[in-house]
Amino acid sequence: MRTIVQIAERFHSKNEAWDLKAYVLGALFYRHISEDLTRFLNSHEHAAGNRGFDYSKVSDTDAERGRSATVDEKGFYLLPNQLFSAVRENAEGDENLNETIDSVFAAVTASAKGTESQHAFVGLFGNFNPNSEALGDTVAKRNRRLSKLLNDIGNFPLEDGAADFDELLRYYVTNAGKKGGDHFTPPTISQLVARLAVAANPGARSIYDPAFGSGSLLIAGLRRLANGSARVFGQELGLTNYHMARMNLLLHDIGHDTFNLAGGTSTLTAPAHEDDQPFDIIVSNPKWSTAWEGDENPLLINDERFAPAGVLAPKRYHDLAFTMHAVSWLSSNGVAVLVQFPGTLYRGKAEARIRRYLINSNLVDAVIQLPPDWGYGVTVPGCIVVLRRAKSDNAVLFIDASREFKRVGSKNEMQDSHQDAVVAAFLAREEVNHFSRVVSVQEIEAQGFDLSVSRYVQAWNDREVVDIRLVNERIAELVSHQEALRDEIDTIVADLERIEA
Repeated sequence: MRTIVQIAERFHSKNEAWDLKAYVLGALFYRHISEDLTRFLNSHEHAAGNRGFDYSKVSDTDAERGRSATVDEKGFYLLPNQLFSAVRENAEGDENLNETIDSVFAAVTASAKGTESQHAFVGLFGNFNPNSEALGDTVAKRNRRLSKLLNDIGNFPLEDGAADFDELLRYYVTNAGKKGGDHFTPPTISQLVARLAVAANPGARSIYDPAFGSGSLLIAGLRRLANGSARVFGQELGLTNYHMARMNLLLHDIGHDTFNLAGGTSTLTAPAHEDDQPFDIIVSNPKWSTAWEGDENPLLINDERFAPAGVLAPKRYHDLAFTMHAVSWLSSNGVAVLVQFPGTLYRGKAEARIRRYLINSNLVDAVIQLPPDWGYGVTVPGCIVVLRRAKSDNAVLFIDASREFKRVGSKNEMQDSHQDAVVAAFLAREEVNHFSRVVSVQEIEAQGFDLSVSRYVQAWNDREVVDIRLVNERIAELVSHQEALRDEIDTIVADLERIEA
Protein backbone atom coordinates (compact mmCIF):
# COMPACT_ATOMS: atom_id res chain seq x y z
CA MET A 1 0.00 0.00 0.00
CA ARG A 2 1.28 3.45 -0.88
CA THR A 3 2.15 5.72 2.02
CA ILE A 4 1.68 9.46 2.10
CA VAL A 5 5.47 9.84 2.29
CA GLN A 6 5.85 8.09 -1.07
CA ILE A 7 3.57 10.71 -2.58
CA ALA A 8 5.72 13.46 -1.07
CA GLU A 9 8.87 11.89 -2.51
CA ARG A 10 7.28 11.73 -5.95
CA PHE A 11 6.50 15.43 -5.75
CA HIS A 12 9.93 16.66 -4.68
CA SER A 13 13.51 15.53 -4.18
CA LYS A 14 14.94 15.19 -0.67
CA ASN A 15 16.87 18.41 -1.17
CA GLU A 16 13.63 20.24 -1.95
CA ALA A 17 11.59 18.57 0.77
CA TRP A 18 11.76 21.23 3.47
CA ASP A 19 11.09 24.13 1.10
CA LEU A 20 8.18 22.40 -0.65
CA LYS A 21 6.51 20.72 2.33
CA ALA A 22 3.67 23.26 2.37
CA TYR A 23 2.40 21.98 -0.99
CA VAL A 24 2.03 18.36 0.09
CA LEU A 25 0.62 19.28 3.50
CA GLY A 26 -1.67 21.87 1.93
CA ALA A 27 -2.96 19.52 -0.77
CA LEU A 28 -3.71 16.84 1.83
CA PHE A 29 -5.54 19.38 3.98
CA TYR A 30 -7.47 20.74 0.98
CA ARG A 31 -8.74 17.27 0.16
CA HIS A 32 -9.64 16.66 3.81
CA ILE A 33 -11.75 19.80 4.24
CA SER A 34 -13.45 19.28 0.87
CA GLU A 35 -14.52 15.75 1.75
CA ASP A 36 -15.38 16.73 5.32
CA LEU A 37 -17.64 19.53 4.08
CA THR A 38 -19.28 17.20 1.55
CA ARG A 39 -19.94 14.53 4.19
CA PHE A 40 -21.38 17.12 6.55
CA LEU A 41 -23.82 18.56 3.99
CA ASN A 42 -24.76 15.14 2.61
CA SER A 43 -25.52 13.78 6.08
CA HIS A 44 -27.84 16.70 6.84
CA GLU A 45 -29.77 16.22 3.60
CA HIS A 46 -29.93 12.45 4.00
CA ALA A 47 -31.25 12.84 7.54
CA ALA A 48 -33.94 15.15 6.17
CA GLY A 49 -35.06 12.42 3.77
CA ASN A 50 -33.18 13.54 0.64
CA ARG A 51 -31.34 10.25 0.21
CA GLY A 52 -29.99 10.93 -3.28
CA PHE A 53 -28.37 14.25 -2.37
CA ASP A 54 -24.68 14.68 -3.28
CA TYR A 55 -23.25 18.12 -2.64
CA SER A 56 -20.49 17.64 -5.21
CA LYS A 57 -23.17 17.38 -7.92
CA VAL A 58 -25.14 20.47 -6.87
CA SER A 59 -24.92 23.64 -8.98
CA ASP A 60 -22.96 26.53 -7.51
CA THR A 61 -26.09 28.69 -7.68
CA ASP A 62 -28.10 26.26 -5.57
CA ALA A 63 -25.16 25.72 -3.22
CA GLU A 64 -24.95 29.43 -2.41
CA ARG A 65 -28.21 29.18 -0.49
CA GLY A 66 -26.58 27.08 2.20
CA ARG A 67 -23.48 29.24 2.66
CA SER A 68 -24.40 31.22 5.78
CA ALA A 69 -25.70 28.30 7.85
CA THR A 70 -22.74 26.11 6.86
CA VAL A 71 -20.15 28.74 7.75
CA ASP A 72 -21.77 29.10 11.18
CA GLU A 73 -21.32 25.38 11.70
CA LYS A 74 -18.10 24.48 9.85
CA GLY A 75 -16.34 27.84 9.82
CA PHE A 76 -15.73 27.98 6.04
CA TYR A 77 -17.41 27.26 2.72
CA LEU A 78 -16.54 25.91 -0.72
CA LEU A 79 -18.83 25.74 -3.72
CA PRO A 80 -19.06 22.38 -5.53
CA ASN A 81 -16.74 23.51 -8.34
CA GLN A 82 -14.18 24.57 -5.72
CA LEU A 83 -14.01 21.17 -4.04
CA PHE A 84 -10.80 19.15 -4.30
CA SER A 85 -12.45 16.50 -6.48
CA ALA A 86 -13.64 19.08 -9.03
CA VAL A 87 -10.31 20.89 -9.28
CA ARG A 88 -8.41 17.62 -9.48
CA GLU A 89 -10.70 16.25 -12.22
CA ASN A 90 -9.98 19.24 -14.47
CA ALA A 91 -6.38 19.86 -13.39
CA GLU A 92 -4.55 18.15 -16.24
CA GLY A 93 -6.29 20.19 -18.91
CA ASP A 94 -6.45 23.44 -16.93
CA GLU A 95 -3.88 25.82 -18.41
CA ASN A 96 -4.67 28.22 -15.56
CA LEU A 97 -4.49 25.66 -12.76
CA ASN A 98 -2.30 28.01 -10.72
CA GLU A 99 -5.01 30.67 -10.84
CA THR A 100 -7.74 28.12 -10.13
CA ILE A 101 -5.98 26.92 -6.97
CA ASP A 102 -5.28 30.49 -5.91
CA SER A 103 -8.94 31.41 -6.28
CA VAL A 104 -10.10 28.35 -4.31
CA PHE A 105 -7.81 29.10 -1.38
CA ALA A 106 -8.86 32.74 -1.48
CA ALA A 107 -12.47 31.52 -1.32
CA VAL A 108 -11.76 29.64 1.91
CA THR A 109 -10.41 32.85 3.44
CA ALA A 110 -13.24 34.98 2.09
CA SER A 111 -15.91 32.62 3.43
CA ALA A 112 -14.57 33.00 6.98
CA LYS A 113 -13.77 36.72 6.96
CA GLY A 114 -15.90 38.70 9.36
CA THR A 115 -17.14 35.58 11.12
CA GLU A 116 -16.21 33.89 14.41
CA SER A 117 -14.05 31.41 12.50
CA GLN A 118 -11.88 34.07 10.87
CA HIS A 119 -8.94 33.33 13.19
CA ALA A 120 -8.90 29.70 12.07
CA PHE A 121 -9.16 30.00 8.29
CA VAL A 122 -7.91 33.38 7.10
CA GLY A 123 -4.51 32.98 5.43
CA LEU A 124 -4.51 29.26 6.11
CA PHE A 125 -2.92 28.45 2.73
CA GLY A 126 -0.44 31.30 2.96
CA ASN A 127 2.52 28.99 2.32
CA PHE A 128 0.94 27.30 -0.70
CA ASN A 129 1.96 29.58 -3.57
CA PRO A 130 1.04 27.97 -6.90
CA ASN A 131 3.00 30.69 -8.73
CA SER A 132 6.30 30.05 -6.96
CA GLU A 133 9.32 29.48 -9.18
CA ALA A 134 10.36 26.76 -6.73
CA LEU A 135 7.78 24.62 -8.58
CA GLY A 136 9.21 25.36 -12.03
CA ASP A 137 10.50 28.22 -14.16
CA THR A 138 7.34 28.46 -16.31
CA VAL A 139 3.63 28.43 -15.56
CA ALA A 140 3.21 25.28 -17.63
CA LYS A 141 5.88 23.40 -15.63
CA ARG A 142 4.39 24.56 -12.33
CA ASN A 143 0.91 23.49 -13.36
CA ARG A 144 2.07 20.06 -14.51
CA ARG A 145 3.73 19.51 -11.17
CA LEU A 146 0.68 20.65 -9.21
CA SER A 147 -1.61 18.53 -11.37
CA LYS A 148 0.44 15.40 -10.58
CA LEU A 149 0.36 16.25 -6.87
CA LEU A 150 -3.43 16.66 -6.85
CA ASN A 151 -3.83 13.41 -8.73
CA ASP A 152 -1.54 11.50 -6.36
CA ILE A 153 -3.25 12.92 -3.28
CA GLY A 154 -6.62 12.13 -4.83
CA ASN A 155 -5.68 8.51 -5.47
CA PHE A 156 -4.36 8.05 -1.95
CA PRO A 157 -6.66 6.03 0.37
CA LEU A 158 -7.39 8.80 2.88
CA GLU A 159 -8.69 6.96 5.94
CA ASP A 160 -7.16 9.08 8.71
CA GLY A 161 -6.09 12.51 7.53
CA ALA A 162 -4.73 13.46 10.95
CA ALA A 163 -2.43 10.41 11.09
CA ASP A 164 -1.24 11.06 7.53
CA PHE A 165 -0.54 14.70 8.37
CA ASP A 166 1.46 13.60 11.42
CA GLU A 167 3.40 11.12 9.29
CA LEU A 168 4.30 13.87 6.83
CA LEU A 169 5.43 16.16 9.64
CA ARG A 170 7.73 13.44 11.01
CA TYR A 171 9.10 12.79 7.53
CA TYR A 172 9.91 16.45 6.93
CA VAL A 173 11.55 17.10 10.28
CA THR A 174 13.53 13.84 10.09
CA ASN A 175 15.00 14.95 6.78
CA ALA A 176 15.47 18.59 7.75
CA GLY A 177 17.93 18.33 10.65
CA LYS A 178 18.00 21.22 13.11
CA LYS A 179 15.60 23.49 11.23
CA GLY A 180 12.98 20.74 11.36
CA GLY A 181 13.35 20.17 15.07
CA ASP A 182 12.45 23.80 15.74
CA HIS A 183 8.74 23.19 15.53
CA PHE A 184 8.10 19.52 16.10
CA THR A 185 8.06 17.67 19.42
CA PRO A 186 8.22 13.87 18.96
CA PRO A 187 4.89 12.14 19.69
CA THR A 188 6.09 10.21 22.75
CA ILE A 189 7.44 13.38 24.39
CA SER A 190 4.20 15.23 23.54
CA GLN A 191 2.27 12.41 25.18
CA LEU A 192 4.44 12.52 28.31
CA VAL A 193 4.06 16.30 28.62
CA ALA A 194 0.28 15.98 28.23
CA ARG A 195 0.06 13.15 30.76
CA LEU A 196 2.03 15.10 33.36
CA ALA A 197 -0.03 18.26 32.83
CA VAL A 198 -3.41 16.54 32.98
CA ALA A 199 -2.36 14.40 35.96
CA ALA A 200 -1.55 17.61 37.81
CA ASN A 201 -4.71 19.45 36.74
CA PRO A 202 -7.36 17.02 35.40
CA GLY A 203 -10.15 19.59 35.58
CA ALA A 204 -8.38 22.18 33.43
CA ARG A 205 -10.55 24.32 31.20
CA SER A 206 -7.81 25.94 29.14
CA ILE A 207 -4.50 24.92 27.54
CA TYR A 208 -1.93 27.40 26.27
CA ASP A 209 1.37 27.09 24.37
CA PRO A 210 3.42 30.29 23.93
CA ALA A 211 5.54 28.76 21.12
CA PHE A 212 3.35 26.06 19.62
CA GLY A 213 5.28 25.07 16.47
CA SER A 214 3.18 22.41 14.73
CA GLY A 215 0.64 22.35 17.59
CA SER A 216 1.42 18.80 18.75
CA LEU A 217 1.55 19.65 22.47
CA LEU A 218 -1.81 21.43 22.31
CA ILE A 219 -3.42 18.49 20.52
CA ALA A 220 -1.97 15.93 22.95
CA GLY A 221 -3.09 17.97 25.96
CA LEU A 222 -6.63 18.49 24.74
CA ARG A 223 -6.99 14.82 23.86
CA ARG A 224 -6.08 13.85 27.44
CA LEU A 225 -8.55 16.16 29.14
CA ALA A 226 -11.92 14.77 30.12
CA ASN A 227 -13.35 18.29 30.11
CA GLY A 228 -15.09 18.56 26.74
CA SER A 229 -15.43 22.32 27.00
CA ALA A 230 -11.71 23.07 27.41
CA ARG A 231 -10.29 25.66 25.00
CA VAL A 232 -6.88 25.91 23.34
CA PHE A 233 -4.74 29.04 22.99
CA GLY A 234 -1.28 29.70 21.64
CA GLN A 235 1.14 31.94 19.83
CA GLU A 236 3.89 31.24 17.31
CA LEU A 237 6.45 33.57 15.79
CA GLY A 238 6.86 31.71 12.48
CA LEU A 239 3.98 32.14 10.04
CA THR A 240 4.79 28.84 8.30
CA ASN A 241 4.35 27.00 11.60
CA TYR A 242 1.26 29.06 12.42
CA HIS A 243 -0.51 27.99 9.22
CA MET A 244 0.64 24.38 9.60
CA ALA A 245 -0.53 24.16 13.23
CA ARG A 246 -4.03 25.42 12.39
CA MET A 247 -4.32 22.75 9.71
CA ASN A 248 -3.07 20.20 12.22
CA LEU A 249 -5.72 21.12 14.81
CA LEU A 250 -8.53 21.13 12.26
CA LEU A 251 -7.43 17.75 10.89
CA HIS A 252 -7.58 16.40 14.45
CA ASP A 253 -11.24 17.49 14.63
CA ILE A 254 -10.53 20.38 16.98
CA GLY A 255 -13.17 22.86 15.91
CA HIS A 256 -12.54 26.52 15.13
CA ASP A 257 -14.61 27.46 18.19
CA THR A 258 -12.26 25.45 20.43
CA PHE A 259 -8.94 27.11 19.56
CA ASN A 260 -7.54 30.61 19.29
CA LEU A 261 -4.04 30.79 17.84
CA ALA A 262 -1.95 33.82 16.95
CA GLY A 263 1.01 33.94 14.57
CA GLY A 264 3.71 36.21 13.25
CA THR A 265 4.76 37.92 16.48
CA SER A 266 6.86 36.94 19.49
CA THR A 267 5.15 35.94 22.71
CA LEU A 268 8.00 37.46 24.70
CA THR A 269 7.76 40.97 23.26
CA ALA A 270 4.19 41.13 21.91
CA PRO A 271 2.00 38.60 23.79
CA ALA A 272 -1.28 37.96 21.98
CA HIS A 273 -3.50 36.48 24.69
CA GLU A 274 -3.36 38.92 27.59
CA ASP A 275 -7.15 39.09 27.67
CA ASP A 276 -7.48 35.28 27.77
CA GLN A 277 -5.00 34.48 30.55
CA PRO A 278 -4.55 33.04 33.14
CA PHE A 279 -4.44 29.46 31.88
CA ASP A 280 -4.97 26.17 33.71
CA ILE A 281 -2.37 24.25 31.70
CA ILE A 282 0.64 25.68 29.89
CA VAL A 283 2.75 23.36 27.72
CA SER A 284 5.64 24.32 25.52
CA ASN A 285 8.88 23.33 23.84
CA PRO A 286 10.29 26.67 22.65
CA LYS A 287 13.24 26.69 20.29
CA TRP A 288 16.21 26.16 22.57
CA SER A 289 18.79 28.79 23.54
CA THR A 290 17.79 31.40 20.98
CA ALA A 291 18.64 35.10 21.12
CA TRP A 292 15.99 37.66 22.06
CA GLU A 293 15.90 41.39 22.83
CA GLY A 294 16.59 41.01 26.53
CA ASP A 295 18.01 44.10 28.19
CA GLU A 296 18.36 45.86 24.84
CA ASN A 297 14.67 46.63 25.27
CA PRO A 298 14.39 48.87 28.38
CA LEU A 299 10.66 48.17 28.67
CA LEU A 300 11.05 44.45 29.31
CA ILE A 301 12.56 44.70 32.79
CA ASN A 302 9.37 46.46 33.92
CA ASP A 303 7.12 43.91 32.19
CA GLU A 304 5.03 42.28 34.93
CA ARG A 305 5.95 38.87 33.53
CA PHE A 306 9.71 39.33 33.96
CA ALA A 307 10.05 41.97 36.69
CA PRO A 308 9.57 39.65 39.72
CA ALA A 309 12.96 37.97 39.13
CA GLY A 310 14.71 41.34 39.10
CA VAL A 311 16.68 40.34 36.02
CA LEU A 312 15.99 39.37 32.41
CA ALA A 313 17.05 36.17 30.72
CA PRO A 314 20.32 36.81 28.85
CA LYS A 315 20.10 38.05 25.28
CA ARG A 316 21.76 34.88 24.00
CA TYR A 317 19.23 32.56 25.65
CA HIS A 318 15.50 33.24 25.76
CA ASP A 319 14.65 29.94 27.51
CA LEU A 320 13.99 31.28 31.02
CA ALA A 321 12.10 34.26 29.60
CA PHE A 322 9.52 31.70 28.44
CA THR A 323 9.60 30.15 31.89
CA MET A 324 8.88 33.50 33.56
CA HIS A 325 6.13 34.18 31.02
CA ALA A 326 4.53 30.81 31.78
CA VAL A 327 4.64 31.37 35.54
CA SER A 328 3.05 34.78 35.14
CA TRP A 329 0.13 33.45 33.10
CA LEU A 330 -0.68 30.42 35.26
CA SER A 331 -4.04 30.26 37.02
CA SER A 332 -4.08 29.76 40.80
CA ASN A 333 -4.23 25.97 40.42
CA GLY A 334 -2.44 25.88 37.08
CA VAL A 335 0.49 23.76 35.96
CA ALA A 336 3.15 24.47 33.34
CA VAL A 337 5.08 21.60 31.75
CA LEU A 338 8.00 22.91 29.71
CA VAL A 339 10.55 21.00 27.63
CA GLN A 340 13.87 22.79 27.98
CA PHE A 341 17.54 22.73 27.12
CA PRO A 342 19.52 21.29 30.07
CA GLY A 343 21.65 24.43 30.30
CA THR A 344 18.71 26.26 31.84
CA LEU A 345 19.20 24.10 34.93
CA TYR A 346 22.79 25.08 35.65
CA ARG A 347 23.95 28.14 33.66
CA GLY A 348 25.05 31.01 35.89
CA LYS A 349 24.64 34.78 36.19
CA ALA A 350 21.16 36.02 35.19
CA GLU A 351 19.77 32.52 34.75
CA ALA A 352 20.96 31.51 38.23
CA ARG A 353 19.13 34.55 39.65
CA ILE A 354 15.95 33.56 37.84
CA ARG A 355 16.20 30.02 39.20
CA ARG A 356 16.69 31.45 42.68
CA TYR A 357 13.50 33.47 42.29
CA LEU A 358 11.57 30.43 41.08
CA ILE A 359 12.82 28.24 43.95
CA ASN A 360 12.35 30.86 46.66
CA SER A 361 8.83 31.49 45.36
CA ASN A 362 8.15 27.73 45.54
CA LEU A 363 7.12 27.55 41.90
CA VAL A 364 9.26 24.61 40.71
CA ASP A 365 7.37 21.37 41.28
CA ALA A 366 9.53 18.84 39.43
CA VAL A 367 12.54 18.50 37.15
CA ILE A 368 12.74 15.44 34.90
CA GLN A 369 15.86 14.37 33.02
CA LEU A 370 15.01 13.01 29.56
CA PRO A 371 17.00 10.40 27.62
CA PRO A 372 19.58 11.50 25.05
CA ASP A 373 18.86 11.61 21.32
CA TRP A 374 15.07 11.83 21.62
CA GLY A 375 14.38 14.85 19.41
CA TYR A 376 14.75 15.83 15.77
CA GLY A 377 17.86 17.84 15.01
CA VAL A 378 19.13 17.51 18.61
CA THR A 379 21.02 14.80 20.44
CA VAL A 380 21.38 16.36 23.91
CA PRO A 381 19.10 14.84 26.57
CA GLY A 382 16.87 17.81 27.37
CA CYS A 383 14.66 18.06 30.43
CA ILE A 384 11.09 18.74 31.52
CA VAL A 385 10.43 21.41 34.15
CA VAL A 386 7.05 21.38 35.90
CA LEU A 387 5.87 24.63 37.49
CA ARG A 388 2.90 25.02 39.84
CA ARG A 389 1.40 27.78 41.91
CA ALA A 390 -0.46 25.53 44.37
CA LYS A 391 2.18 23.09 45.56
CA SER A 392 1.67 20.55 48.33
CA ASP A 393 5.14 21.04 49.84
CA ASN A 394 8.17 23.29 49.85
CA ALA A 395 10.45 20.97 47.88
CA VAL A 396 11.31 19.88 44.34
CA LEU A 397 10.92 16.38 42.90
CA PHE A 398 13.83 15.24 40.71
CA ILE A 399 13.35 12.30 38.34
CA ASP A 400 16.12 10.71 36.31
CA ALA A 401 14.35 9.25 33.28
CA SER A 402 17.53 9.13 31.18
CA ARG A 403 17.31 5.31 30.99
CA GLU A 404 13.59 5.20 30.19
CA PHE A 405 13.66 4.62 26.45
CA LYS A 406 13.79 2.13 23.62
CA ARG A 407 15.93 2.62 20.56
CA VAL A 408 13.65 2.88 17.51
CA GLY A 409 15.38 3.58 14.22
CA SER A 410 17.77 6.47 14.75
CA LYS A 411 16.05 7.86 17.86
CA ASN A 412 15.32 6.96 21.48
CA GLU A 413 11.59 6.75 22.20
CA MET A 414 9.88 7.01 25.58
CA GLN A 415 7.17 4.45 24.99
CA ASP A 416 4.12 3.84 27.18
CA SER A 417 5.92 1.80 29.83
CA HIS A 418 8.63 4.45 30.18
CA GLN A 419 6.03 7.21 30.43
CA ASP A 420 4.10 5.16 32.99
CA ALA A 421 7.17 5.02 35.22
CA VAL A 422 7.70 8.77 35.05
CA VAL A 423 4.05 9.67 35.66
CA ALA A 424 3.83 7.22 38.57
CA ALA A 425 6.92 8.77 40.18
CA PHE A 426 5.54 12.26 39.55
CA LEU A 427 2.28 11.42 41.34
CA ALA A 428 3.87 9.42 44.17
CA ARG A 429 6.48 12.07 44.91
CA GLU A 430 8.68 9.59 46.77
CA GLU A 431 12.32 8.59 46.79
CA VAL A 432 13.31 5.65 44.60
CA ASN A 433 16.98 4.74 44.43
CA HIS A 434 18.67 5.98 41.25
CA PHE A 435 15.35 7.28 39.88
CA SER A 436 13.57 9.91 41.97
CA ARG A 437 14.11 12.09 45.01
CA VAL A 438 12.30 14.93 46.77
CA VAL A 439 14.80 17.67 47.65
CA SER A 440 14.31 20.53 50.09
CA VAL A 441 14.71 24.16 49.09
CA GLN A 442 17.54 24.44 51.60
CA GLU A 443 19.57 21.73 49.87
CA ILE A 444 18.96 23.33 46.48
CA GLU A 445 20.09 26.68 47.85
CA ALA A 446 23.25 25.04 49.19
CA GLN A 447 23.92 23.84 45.64
CA GLY A 448 23.72 27.38 44.30
CA PHE A 449 20.22 26.84 42.87
CA ASP A 450 21.58 24.34 40.37
CA LEU A 451 18.61 22.20 39.26
CA SER A 452 20.54 19.51 37.38
CA VAL A 453 18.97 16.15 38.17
CA SER A 454 22.38 14.50 38.45
CA ARG A 455 23.17 16.66 41.51
CA TYR A 456 20.35 15.14 43.51
CA VAL A 457 19.67 11.66 42.08
CA GLN A 458 22.58 9.25 42.14
CA ALA A 459 23.07 7.80 38.68
CA TRP A 460 22.50 4.10 38.19
CA ASN A 461 25.78 2.21 37.99
CA ASP A 462 25.25 -0.84 35.80
CA ARG A 463 28.89 -1.84 35.75
CA GLU A 464 29.68 -5.20 37.36
CA VAL A 465 30.65 -4.93 41.01
CA VAL A 466 34.15 -6.32 41.42
CA ASP A 467 35.41 -7.91 44.65
CA ILE A 468 39.07 -6.92 44.58
CA ARG A 469 40.00 -9.56 47.21
CA LEU A 470 38.70 -12.36 45.00
CA VAL A 471 40.45 -10.85 41.99
CA ASN A 472 43.77 -10.82 43.84
CA GLU A 473 43.28 -14.43 44.95
CA ARG A 474 42.58 -15.46 41.36
CA ILE A 475 45.65 -13.60 40.13
CA ALA A 476 47.76 -15.43 42.74
CA GLU A 477 46.36 -18.75 41.55
CA LEU A 478 47.16 -17.93 37.93
CA VAL A 479 50.70 -16.84 38.79
CA SER A 480 51.27 -20.06 40.78
CA HIS A 481 49.92 -22.13 37.89
CA GLN A 482 52.10 -20.22 35.46
CA GLU A 483 55.20 -20.92 37.56
CA ALA A 484 54.35 -24.64 37.69
CA LEU A 485 54.01 -24.73 33.91
CA ARG A 486 57.36 -23.01 33.50
CA ASP A 487 59.00 -25.65 35.74
CA GLU A 488 57.46 -28.42 33.63
CA ILE A 489 58.65 -26.77 30.41
CA ASP A 490 62.17 -26.34 31.81
CA THR A 491 62.27 -30.04 32.73
CA ILE A 492 61.14 -31.11 29.24
CA VAL A 493 63.71 -28.84 27.59
CA ALA A 494 66.51 -30.24 29.82
CA ASP A 495 65.51 -33.80 28.92
CA LEU A 496 65.57 -32.97 25.21
CA GLU A 497 69.01 -31.40 25.53
CA ARG A 498 70.39 -34.55 27.25
CA ILE A 499 68.99 -36.79 24.49
CA GLU A 500 70.54 -34.67 21.75
CA ALA A 501 73.89 -34.71 23.56
